[in-house]
Amino acid sequence: MSNNYMICRIHGFDEGLLALLSDAGFESFEEEDNLLSGYIPAAILDKTRKKEIEETIRGFGLKYEWEALAAQNWNALWESNFEPVVVEEICRIRAEFHPSDPSVPYEIVIQPKMAFGTGHHQTTYMMLKMMSKIPFVDKQVFDYGCGTGILAIFASMLGASSIVAIDIEEESHHNTLENAIINQITNITARQSTLEETAEHGFDIVLANINRNVLLQSADGLANIIKHHGVLLVSGILLEDEEAIVSAFGHSGFIPIDATKRDNWVCLQFEKSF
Repeated sequence: MSNNYMICRIHGFDEGLLALLSDAGFESFEEEDNLLSGYIPAAILDKTRKKEIEETIRGFGLKYEWEALAAQNWNALWESNFEPVVVEEICRIRAEFHPSDPSVPYEIVIQPKMAFGTGHHQTTYMMLKMMSKIPFVDKQVFDYGCGTGILAIFASMLGASSIVAIDIEEESHHNTLENAIINQITNITARQSTLEETAEHGFDIVLANINRNVLLQSADGLANIIKHHGVLLVSGILLEDEEAIVSAFGHSGFIPIDATKRDNWVCLQFEKSF
């Protein structure tokens, strides 16, 4: 994901407004004390889109203000604010300066720098939780939007034979390679690339923790690179967008198999049916 965002802070909350803002290009949201903060890439927020968003918010009778969010040094934030995360007593995510905990079966060391994916966000947590229930041994895996590489690394720890990890951001590509080295993982091929540029096909498992709009645009592309009866695990989806995702991926040949929810987010598991 791009590192430069604009935040729209809205005083109040409405499910209908949240859905409209998702359609307008917002990639993620945070709710706290009747304040909704929406994050939208600065690159797509031109004057026309901004005006339409503001008119939509005013239509719900709510006040708002904009705030610029420059590129973040996620490593500095991690070190100053975050503690290790334990997912279902199976997987623990920590930084290099945190002591190891041998009581947890799998431990992932992450130095996020400018990339996304530390396990603290609900979507990453759910992806790791769902992955722990899926057989990865000897599987070929594709990580779409790899960020820090956390999902690709966990896939390798769970026994995957090979992982292709792509992201459109150069920082994510480099960070995935760095974190793979830190965790002594040698079977991840990481690239700065798009789904359309991906030449490999026949993946057993595809992981995609991105956002609603990218997922909707990528349903057919992901269907083309996954095996018949392959597993697709997706997140970055708000609860109210679950039906739209299930419908879109259904048209692309995917059957919903399982789901888990955390706060206002959902993680969905599909099987490729044809």
